[in-house]
Amino acid sequence: MKYQPSLPDHNDNVSYEHPLKDFIVIAGWLLAGTVLIFWLLGLAVDAMVDRLSHESEARLYALLPARAMETAPAEQAQQVQLQALVDSMRTCAGLRLPATITLTKSDTPNAAVVPGGNIIVFSGLLGQVRSENGLAFVLAHELAHITQRDHLRAMGRGIVLFGLSTLLTGSDSGLSDLLAPVNHLGQAKYSRTREAAADAAALRILNCRYGHAGGATELFAALKEEDEAFAGLSHYAASHPAMQDRIDTLNAAIKANGMKLGPVLPLQLVR
Repeated sequence: MKYQPSLPDHNDNVSYEHPLKDFIVIAGWLLAGTVLIFWLLGLAVDAMVDRLSHESEARLYALLPARAMETAPAEQAQQVQLQALVDSMRTCAGLRLPATITLTKSDTPNAAVVPGGNIIVFSGLLGQVRSENGLAFVLAHELAHITQRDHLRAMGRGIVLFGLSTLLTGSDSGLSDLLAPVNHLGQAKYSRTREAAADAAALRILNCRYGHAGGATELFAALKEEDEAFAGLSHYAASHPAMQDRIDTLNAAIKANGMKLGPVLPLQLVR
């Protein structure tokens, strides 16, 4: 019989899977692992911030910029009034470190905390609140962020994301861009949780300062119509809770804690 050579039915040296499938599987595991590491390091950042002593926090503040924006001369008198309002709530907020107000011209009806214990108030906010109490609640909300060190947490998580990107693929990598959508969704939920906590603390500060919680929902009621942009699924990508949700939560907290709704003071700012 003549010998007829033949190839084996299966060759272990040849992959029968499409190479694109292998790439997708590897990339998926890499992305999932990186997101998990980022989440765990984020928890580590929170733990470190919680354990940071007031003395260390003060030294950190001293290293950070004292001012992020300049105030126009025409707005300096209003800035002095805003600073006095913030200072009147320091004891109620339990704030040991200084909180400095900077009033800047902008149509944005908002305020924000920046590193160094600074609160940036955008002039558009002053056109949306009608009472001193309503403005005080917004400022108390920012004081709560400082007291809870939320700005330090945000800084820490930003450093972690940048560090992961640099460590894994180099400083010029696109890993940060790849992780950005996933990170944004995760951070949005995290931010909404921190915002809700700041609202609850601001309510307590307002009640402590004025003896009642009148004016707490004033800004949210004014901005509720503009909140339609975050309706539906897009709300999950928003960093703040929906306005009506914030109003409902505050009203429920006022009732649950037996707080009163007293008369509000007119907002009398120098023009």
